[in-house]
Parts: sequence; structure tokens; C-alpha cells
Amino acid sequence: MSKLKSLIKAKLSNYPSLIKALSSYRKRIVYVLAMLSGRERYGKNMVTEQCITGGSSKEHFFGYYDKSPWCSSGRYVLALEVRCASRNPKINEEAAIGIIDTGDNYRFKVIGRTKTWNLQQGCMLQWLGPDFESRIIYNDVINGRYAAVVYNIKTAETMVLGKPIYTVSRDGRRALSLNFSRLHMLRPGYGYSNLKDETAGEKIPSGDGIWIMDIERNRTRLLLSLKDAAGIDPDPSMESGYHWFNHLEFNPEGERFSFLHRWNVESKRYSRLFTSDLDGKRIYCLADDQLVSHCCWKNNRQLLSWARVGRKGDHYYLFTDLNKKYTIIGEENLAEDGHPSYSPDGRYILTDTYPDKSRMRRLIIYDTYNNRKYELGRYFAPFKYDFEYRCDLHPRWSRDGKMICFDSAHEGSRQMYIAVNPLMKRS
Repeated sequence: MSKLKSLIKAKLSNYPSLIKALSSYRKRIVYVLAMLSGRERYGKNMVTEQCITGGSSKEHFFGYYDKSPWCSSGRYVLALEVRCASRNPKINEEAAIGIIDTGDNYRFKVIGRTKTWNLQQGCMLQWLGPDFESRIIYNDVINGRYAAVVYNIKTAETMVLGKPIYTVSRDGRRALSLNFSRLHMLRPGYGYSNLKDETAGEKIPSGDGIWIMDIERNRTRLLLSLKDAAGIDPDPSMESGYHWFNHLEFNPEGERFSFLHRWNVESKRYSRLFTSDLDGKRIYCLADDQLVSHCCWKNNRQLLSWARVGRKGDHYYLFTDLNKKYTIIGEENLAEDGHPSYSPDGRYILTDTYPDKSRMRRLIIYDTYNNRKYELGRYFAPFKYDFEYRCDLHPRWSRDGKMICFDSAHEGSRQMYIAVNPLMKRS
């Protein structure tokens, strides 16, 4: 039966539109059955969320869960504004870059535009350290090439960097980059479709991989190639697969970073979680049992990730960098993959879930001190926001941990919401 199932999946992989249609019908049937059963009963949300981007026909979102949209003072929030967020962006379709003033009735002010964005990670828009107050950085296409733009919101000065950014160190000095066209080709919804991927015919490129950038000097160099990564404890499955990097993230001090090395074989995806220093050396594999999903650094030595570790199964694991130590976090209470991040004091984990049978997504805070889960709210996921244009909550902390921001489409359009962290007063 397993061979027949694999054969069917392999044949269907040549018809992505058919796969989406079948998946969509299945989800609708499951939803109808869940509603008819009457088993799902939801109480009042623990938090009262407030939409900070409503009032227009446009849709708004920030991006991923691994960065905060708030400036250091907490007054301004970054956001993207688009005409439609229930389909993939068209090539060179613009998104407006804006600042929301929380001290002026959440007024949205457009300060720029970008042609490189997706509905999962936006354009990598973020405040630039070390002050997180005067400068922002984001990706765009400039002169026919992907690039990053540093914009000073106080002086309106602009600096264009030679490569796009994926993640930036907290001190604002360094960034890591990768091939966003290849990422789009192999993981739709996370890269950019503006430019042709020059490595499209290569399974394991030697001249492409993770690039490190000195932001002040605007200099970049290839730090680790895909061929280098595939040469580390190679697996036979790697030979026939197309390889890519994803989910790069600096640790808090910025002297090491984590990344996922991925490859696919037909319709099956493999993932490995690595850490490295800034010279592409002292590379260490934390997880390599096929499944690794969302990650976040707790501190300079510990990294949380939803992963598979042998017979222990799929859990949130708190790995210790450069050794074999790990701990399962929330084994009973955090039983689903989500988008996790630690509160500034390291006590709480903020995360979410994917839609359940009744299309509800949960917003969750887990208290690591007393091993208790708090469900803050449940939010409906409309069917038109699905696949690579789905609207995950992607919850993020304010820089002081007092507020939470998330994206949601439960009111019919993709918008940004904020809520007070109800556990701060309990700390």
C-alpha cells in the first residue's frame, strides 16, 4: 500500500493545480463534517485583540514571527499594505511599506514601496539595530537585481545594499542572505519570483548558498555553499534531490547562526538543522531525522525547534548548541507545530497552531516556569487564505514583552492585530 501511495503522489506531483483543488475539497468536507458533528464549542477569547490596520479596502500584514514590528520606544509599528492578500503576488507587483503610529489613532503612513514580497515573510521588513528606532531595512528589486534598502525615517536618507537580506544581527552590523529566486522555485511562498533563478538546473550548486554581509561596508561573501552543506554527513537521498537553504537566524549576540538545509526527492522533503560561526566553520548538526520546522533562539547557547528526534517523535526540542543535549518542551501542552518565540525575559513561549478541522487557529502562550499553557484566542481561517497564501498568525512580541502582534483574516481580510500580554501582571 505504501508503494502504491508513493506512486500516486509522484504522479500527482506533475499536476500542482490538481493537488491544490483536491486538497481544497478535502478541507471543505472535513470542515462541514466538523460543524455538523457539533463537537466544537468555543468560549470567549482570553485576550481582546484590536485591529490596527482596518478602515480601508487594502489588506495589511507584517511578515514572519522571528522579528518584532515595534520600534524600541513602542510607538511605531511596521506593516505592509497590498491590494489583495488571498493570492500569490504578481511579478513586480508593489506593496506599500508603512509605519503605524500607535499614538495617533493607528494612522498608517506610507514611507516606501517594494516589488519583492511574499505572503509568509513579506519583504523582510524590520527595524535596524542597535537602536531599533531610526532606521528600517527591507528587500526590493533595484536595477534588475535583488537588493536591500536601509532607510532612515528621521532623515529620509537611503542606502542600497548589494544583496537582499534574510536575517540581521541585533547590533545591525551583519546580515545573512540567500538566493530568493531558488527559494521561490523550491519553496513557493517564501522567495521572490521577480528574477530568473540562474541555478535552476543545478541540484547542488557550488557557487550558491548562504552569503554574509557587512552592512556598513556593503560587502558580501559566500559563507557556505549548498555543495558544502550536502558534503556534511551525506545521505543517499541527497543525490537525486534539489537542495536549498531556509530559515536563517542569528543568535542574540550575533556570533553564530542557525539554518535549515533542505532537499526534496519527488514529493518528499528532508530537513536538517545546523548552526555555524560567521566564518562558515564550527558547523554543528542539531537535528537530522528528516523533519525540522520552525525554530527560535532562547539565548546564545540554546535553540528551540519543532523537530523529530528518533523514537522520541515530533516535539518542541530545546537544543544546546555544539553538543548533544536537548530537552522536550511542553510535551503534553505544546503538541503541535507552530511559530514559536521566547519573551524578552526568556520565561514565556509565544506560538500558534495551524487550522484545526473547524478552521480555527489557536494563539498560545506557554509558561516554562510552571509548565502551563494559556490559550489566548481562537481565530477562523477563511478558505480563500490557504496554501502558500495562507494567513498564519505568526505571533510576535513587543520589545518589552507587554504586547503581542499577529496577522489574521478571521474578519474577512488579512489585517494586523495587537493584544495586551495577559500574563505580564502574573510574572
